[in-house]
Amino acid sequence: MISEAPVSWDPNIHRFEPVPILKGRSHSSPFPTSAFDVVPQLDLNAFMPLSFNHVRNIFDEVLPRELRLQIFWALIKLYEEEHERLVCSGKWTALKAASSRNRWVGRDRAMRELVKFSRVSKTWRSLVFDGQLWEDVDLQAFAKLPALFLARLAENVGPFVKHLDLSGHTSLASNTLVDMTNSLCVRSAPTLNFTYTQLTTVNLQGCTNLSTQSLHGLLIRSPFLRSLCVKGLGAVTNATFDVLALCQHLTSLNMNRCIHIDGEGLRALGAAVLSRGDCLALKELRLSGIQDVFDDALATLGKAAPDLEILDLSYCSSLHNSALAALVSCTEEEKHKTKTISLTAREAGMVVRDSRRYIRRVTALRHLSLSHCSLLTDIACSNLAYALPRLEFLELAGIGGELHDDGLVKLLNTTPLLRRLDLEDASSITDAVLSVLTPVKEDDSASGGDVAPLHTGHALEHLVVSHASRLTNDGFSALIRVCPKLRFLEADSTLVSGSVVREFVCTSRERKIKDAHFIAVDCRLVGENVVKDIMPQTRPRRGWRSWEARKLGYLDGRDGEDLKVGQDECDEERVVLKSFYNWQMVDAVKAARDRKRKATKKLRNGSSEQVSELEEGKWTSRMKWWTPSRRSSGNNTPGLDDGDRDGCVIM
Repeated sequence: MISEAPVSWDPNIHRFEPVPILKGRSHSSPFPTSAFDVVPQLDLNAFMPLSFNHVRNIFDEVLPRELRLQIFWALIKLYEEEHERLVCSGKWTALKAASSRNRWVGRDRAMRELVKFSRVSKTWRSLVFDGQLWEDVDLQAFAKLPALFLARLAENVGPFVKHLDLSGHTSLASNTLVDMTNSLCVRSAPTLNFTYTQLTTVNLQGCTNLSTQSLHGLLIRSPFLRSLCVKGLGAVTNATFDVLALCQHLTSLNMNRCIHIDGEGLRALGAAVLSRGDCLALKELRLSGIQDVFDDALATLGKAAPDLEILDLSYCSSLHNSALAALVSCTEEEKHKTKTISLTAREAGMVVRDSRRYIRRVTALRHLSLSHCSLLTDIACSNLAYALPRLEFLELAGIGGELHDDGLVKLLNTTPLLRRLDLEDASSITDAVLSVLTPVKEDDSASGGDVAPLHTGHALEHLVVSHASRLTNDGFSALIRVCPKLRFLEADSTLVSGSVVREFVCTSRERKIKDAHFIAVDCRLVGENVVKDIMPQTRPRRGWRSWEARKLGYLDGRDGEDLKVGQDECDEERVVLKSFYNWQMVDAVKAARDRKRKATKKLRNGSSEQVSELEEGKWTSRMKWWTPSRRSSGNNTPGLDDGDRDGCVIM
């Protein structure tokens, strides 16, 4: 039953009206029961989250692993190509290279960014350190890497590594190298305990903390080794030669400045290979500074290494003329096993009355360095004549006045492919040496359709004759005019004059030879006027654009520095001319940069003051040296302020 609302009669309108119901007494508190009661209630539908479709991670969930590795590999190549393109376009400048942002470029920057990707996730970490991306481990630019990173890197990449370059890692410890060797090894078979690496190239130059045991452990487990550089390591001993005798594929060995090796170790290496009826595969052998190298060691080397192309025996104080004769000597029984040549006594540099025939081995040497071997004379050159027909680089610096024309001319006459010759400190040589290096013109030597024979000097590019005071300007001029490829001529402390310098610069510009050099330090006949005349075509130094060259302060024309002084040192078309006056220009550029830096600093600090009169006077005096009216530098030499003239004190 539905209850009806109460009504009452209203006499004014003569009808019934509903009676209003009043609210009863409230017994609740006027304060809210909760702090949240003051917040008005709203429609819940207004706060419903929006629905989005789930974005699928295609790279990690869809792409196969090999394709993801190819993407990382393409990223590395992209960094390399980007830097090459920047260099080729001419936008790579010295200031950009000196910036901290460009400290790592090319592949080094790519590998650095690749390691950063390993922080994304565990999946990316496994991709970054996949061995397929680390076949070439070149860490030369990161010499301060911790040992823990090196050990983990070797553990992750495993036996994929074929090229290992740790040069400059002076803190590399022996135990770290042992751990890396174990990680790089692959087992020959599951049932065998013998393990080996797949390394073909190893460079440990500068790793001075290594022990002999750790080094030998790496070499023994590297049967496929082709190139090894252990320059300057104290861990290298004669026992290292015995270990290397097992590396049958070794073609390049650099043991320069290893103080614990001598000629006996070298002889043992060759004897061990010959005893098993085999030959060394060596094509490059560098043993600068090796001690006690005698005839038997080089005789064994000549027999055991018939394919040797590069031999460095510089700074061997015990090396004698007879040892080089033993290197190319050959007996009647051995001449059928190798290519030989039969010489008369005159051709062999012996006594003319001797009627015997001398058999010499025709070697494959292209580069021979005998610099600073104090016991050698030009007789050594006579002993090598006719045995080095492929010789391209010959270094005989520091031998001194014992190097005369006779033996040297005999050797040079039999080396038509010679490209570089270093005769520094050969004070006894004369124009006869320059004459044999000057090729005959083709018009004079060839007639009709006959092909002219190769003459020594036609391929000459680099010549050093510093301190050869008996050479004349006529010999230099003839050499410069006829040698078509000559681009480097060093003639310190000689009688070369300014006319020869001018001719070399003009000839190099006509031939469009890049990076040509003429070094004429301490040449009194090269005057200031000549240097000024050819200044638009020369530069004082050969600049290069790199982070490592930032402190050398090369002046690069691409940077657009408004110094109003100096020459573009990075322009390959300019000839590098080194003399007393050119070095002053380097000081002038440095002074101009200091002045510009001080002015910029004052402007940055809000000061409107100009450079002080004292500084302006110094700058003006520096610039006077290059004014055409000046005949000598005197006290106005750039960079020689009063405060800097205390270098030489007469006691």
